[in-house]
Amino acid sequence: MTKKSSLSEDNNPIYQDIARFRAILFDAMLKPHDMTMSQGWMLVHLVRENGLRQSDLADRMDIATVTTSKLIDRLEARGYVERRPHPDDRRSNRIYASEAAKEVVKVMTKIIYEVDGIANKGISDEDLETTLRVLFVMKGNLKDALAQR
Repeated sequence: MTKKSSLSEDNNPIYQDIARFRAILFDAMLKPHDMTMSQGWMLVHLVRENGLRQSDLADRMDIATVTTSKLIDRLEARGYVERRPHPDDRRSNRIYASEAAKEVVKVMTKIIYEVDGIANKGISDEDLETTLRVLFVMKGNLKDALAQR
């Protein structure tokens, strides 16, 4: 059996296309709430586990700590997060989500289900379950390869 490339018939990379289209749609649906997908994902992490360190957020979001700092700055200026000194290490801050952040995460959760509904239209539950299982394996393979570099 020949392994297929991830390029589509028009030679576009299908995974990047899917991620890009989802991000564009997600950002468009978040725009009335003055929120970007990246800012929203940071809030999701903090609502799930409040009081994370900046480096913890960077690890969980798979982004650089400098990028994390800029996201925190923007969210803090808008009252969605607050930096507080770490109780045992004055050089480190913990990041806490505000009540307003919790409301935005509720909106995001609704939008996620809407985007999923749009993306998954016409796909059987069985096919979707198989697809997601395979994508999680691929994600793990790629993360493992990166860790070995």
